[in-house]
Amino acid sequence: MAEFKFDGKVLRSKSGSRVAETDGKYVRDSHGRRIGQFDGKIIRDDHGSRLAEFDGEVIRSTSGSRLATIADVKKAIDGTGGISLVAVWLLVVR
Repeated sequence: MAEFKFDGKVLRSKSGSRVAETDGKYVRDSHGRRIGQFDGKIIRDDHGSRLAEFDGEVIRSTSGSRLATIADVKKAIDGTGGISLVAVWLLVVR
């Protein structure tokens, strides 16, 4: 069973507490602080530095090395989503 649940907007732990949320472009922690952003297929940290790129199946670092696949992400987080799910996984869970 997955450690987290994601409904497309809010990431919750197994116990139900809010861990992070997304508003379509930004990822914020449980206190509302911006911890990253995603746009198209690029995921950036809170300073705007590029962290990774997601092509729909594989997550690659800025150097091009493979970090994980969408299947790996769905093992840790139960939920739907594409880039938003990957961004939350990369910025919070991983």
